[in-house]
Amino acid sequence: MTRTGLEVRSARPGDAGAVTRLLDVIYSEQRWFVGDAAASASSLAARIAADDPSRSLYLVAVVGRDLAGWLELHRSPVWRLEHVAVLTLAVAPAYRRHGVGRSLLRRSYEWCRREGVLKVSLNVRAGNTAAIALYESEGFALEGRERRQVRVEPGRDEFEDNLIMGKWLGDAHQAG
Repeated sequence: MTRTGLEVRSARPGDAGAVTRLLDVIYSEQRWFVGDAAASASSLAARIAADDPSRSLYLVAVVGRDLAGWLELHRSPVWRLEHVAVLTLAVAPAYRRHGVGRSLLRRSYEWCRREGVLKVSLNVRAGNTAAIALYESEGFALEGRERRQVRVEPGRDEFEDNLIMGKWLGDAHQAG
């Protein structure tokens, strides 16, 4: 347990249905993710079961019987990029700003260090100020901005910037 009542653990294939339901809720908000919909539960379960644990990490945050959050990290199979893991983080609306995202991130750093990941990279929509504040407080820095990258609504010419953020792990690997 990282907080009272909060358990962060490795995801299991049996968690896929709950994770898909969580992601469906977040996609329906149309404010945080770039894609249109979550993968099917069966597809996610197959990924969790089959992915190489040295290349991918799947974590869930659970409070009682509720799935409070989800984290996944993936390393590139290309040796020039394998020191970087790309992050996806999702927190259920009822559990936002209660330490769930931070707990997932901090647990993931253990895996990164064990597997030789030196940098965590992510994409976040510019309007997601709560997520940006979390990432900055965890040591992530803005590395790039893709202007007007994300269409806000179908059929409308309203766009949002996509931010690219990264965090170097360990003092020896700090960017200069």
